[in-house]
Amino acid sequence: MIEVLMTCPRCDAEISVDMASAVLRMDVTPRAEAELLCSCPSCEQPATWRIRGDLVTKLLFVGIEPLRLSEPSLPVEDRAPDLPPLTRDDLLEWHLDLAPIWTTIPWER
Repeated sequence: MIEVLMTCPRCDAEISVDMASAVLRMDVTPRAEAELLCSCPSCEQPATWRIRGDLVTKLLFVGIEPLRLSEPSLPVEDRAPDLPPLTRDDLLEWHLDLAPIWTTIPWER
């Protein structure tokens, strides 16, 4: 069990933050700064601290697994292809191509 002694930013109480119940939030790009999030046992409000340098290094060294944030991205197969956008003529042509089709029955080929 790893505990860090901090001062609550809301009630100014000195609290011991249990790292098993706290979240260490970092960017994906390596930096010596992070945010520590937990609930204060004194005032029962959420608390956030920006931590830098040695404390981040020590927490990572003792095995705290950070929550790494990055921009959301789609897998390659779900991304739109690099094609020019549809025009009105494309839609009209598609409409004319579909005109002779009366119905589509999935079990008939």
